[in-house]
Amino acid sequence: WRHIKDYTLRMDDGRDGYPNVLIQMDRPAEELSGTDIRSATEEAKLEYMIRSRKVIAAGPLHLPTEIKDDPSSMPVGDIVFFNAMDRDGAVEFAENDPAALAGLYETMRVHKYNTLDITGKFISENLHTLEGNDDIVNRHLILKEEMRAEGYPVDDEQTSWFNY
Repeated sequence: WRHIKDYTLRMDDGRDGYPNVLIQMDRPAEELSGTDIRSATEEAKLEYMIRSRKVIAAGPLHLPTEIKDDPSSMPVGDIVFFNAMDRDGAVEFAENDPAALAGLYETMRVHKYNTLDITGKFISENLHTLEGNDDIVNRHLILKEEMRAEGYPVDDEQTSWFNY
């Protein structure tokens, strides 16, 4: 796996559709009968993710070990955060993954998720409000005010390390 450095290929959560997470768990090694499907499909999978222009972040899931580079920490699955317009689009994206088509995964699950901005900096004041309609409550703005009241840094001047 390589980090996709081109920011245009790493779309923000929900920019083009809704953010989803795909959790793919490998079939047991004995079922794969010695075939290294993961290595054989690695380039095709990476190309698929790049060309889709849907992927936010992705990477393999490893067995936990004491040290990071422990050779016994082998991949046991993959996790992909991506955008999709609807449930059918998310399932289609998962099913067309080259490693999935090659039979690497025993299970694949797709879930929608919501990102929680714990800094409060990226909250749009008009995200969930309509002009002139006081009946609609902006939960994000309320969260930002609650965080400010608790002393969390929520403005640019309070989080200079976060500003580019």
